[in-house]
Formats: sequence, structure tokens, C-alpha cells
Amino acid sequence: MFPSGAAAKTRPPMLSGKALLQQRIQERIKERIEKVRKEESGGQERAARDEEIESAIVTVISEEGVVLGAQPLAKVLHEMDRSLYTLVLVDPQQDPPACRVFSRKLIYEKERLARKQRAAAPKKPRPQTIVMSESIGSHDLLIKIGRARDMLAKGKRVTMVVESKGRHRSSAKRAEVGEDIMKQLAQHAAVCAPPVLEPNSWSVTLQGKVVVASTIE
Repeated sequence: MFPSGAAAKTRPPMLSGKALLQQRIQERIKERIEKVRKEESGGQERAARDEEIESAIVTVISEEGVVLGAQPLAKVLHEMDRSLYTLVLVDPQQDPPACRVFSRKLIYEKERLARKQRAAAPKKPRPQTIVMSESIGSHDLLIKIGRARDMLAKGKRVTMVVESKGRHRSSAKRAEVGEDIMKQLAQHAAVCAPPVLEPNSWSVTLQGKVVVASTIE
């Protein structure tokens, strides 16, 4: 009989201090392995290899693509020439998980090429943000607008933020300062999206127009 007609809930067994310590150590080891895997792959997710594979039994696929069947992971790693080959998890959803033998040299060349391509790829410019108070003075506002104008002239995207500080907050004042900013920068940028008015801030993102200097012949 269950109390009050409800199904009894089974509580997970309590771990001893030693077992709990071992569990934490294993979790830390997994975290370190994941960190190394991401660092080696340039921050990209990399498939588990060799001892990183968690399943004790795996479906082995040879370097040539021949399925060799299910085998103990420890046996595969022991018999494989680890200086030349590595075992890579290719299908974790299969039962047992499918792992393929790859040449270490081939893996190295592919990763080196991928790192080279990532390094050569154009990096996305970081969005620039200029923050000011709704009570900003006219002189300081001109300085902020000047900074924004310089960035926009280089084709950068700039987010202008007007914040409210202290007890006296006025959404109308923030909007007024924001409209003044947009008016002064209208010739130098296009508005990416309508201004956003939040409880404590007003913001708008502007895309700069690249200014090309004209040449006099």
C-alpha cells in the first residue's frame, strides 16, 4: 500500500564519502578531457578518441571501412599500433557505438588544414557599444557622438545606449537623448532596427557607411 494512494518514490542511494570523492574526480577528469578536445580542435567539438570513448564494447570499423564487428574497447586499443593509428568514435548512436581506425598522420593533416582555414577566414568585427547617461551634458554628448562618427565612417556597427541611473528615471528623457543621437548621426549610418526602450535604458544599433575619399585629378 502506498501512502495517500500515491506511488512511492524511490530515493537514490546515498553515496559514502569515498564514493562521492571518486565520483567528483571522474567528473573533473571528463571536464579536462572535454577541454583538451576543444583546444585541439580550435574550440570546435571533436569526436572522442581512444580512452576518451566511454563504451566498453564498440563496433570496430577498419581503416579501409570494413566492419569488423563488436569488440571490447580495451582489446582493440591493446592490439592496435597506437603510434600509427587512433580509434575515433564515428557513430555514438549505434549499439554498440561505431568506432573507426584512422591514420594519425591523416588526422593530423586534416586538423592542421582546418586550423589553417580557420585562421585565414575573415573574422567578424566585434560590435562596438557606446554607453552614456540620460543626464549627459552637451559637451560630453558631442564627444560620444564624435567617437561613434569615427567608427561609423569605417563601416563599423555601433550600438548607442542611453542608461538611467539613480532614483530619478525618465523614459521620455532617454528617448529624447536617443533621438538627438540618431539625428546627428543620420548622415553617417543606417538604423539596423527600431530603437529599443527598456525600463532602465534606450538603445539603437547603427550600421556605418564607409566613406571613400575622392581623388582630384
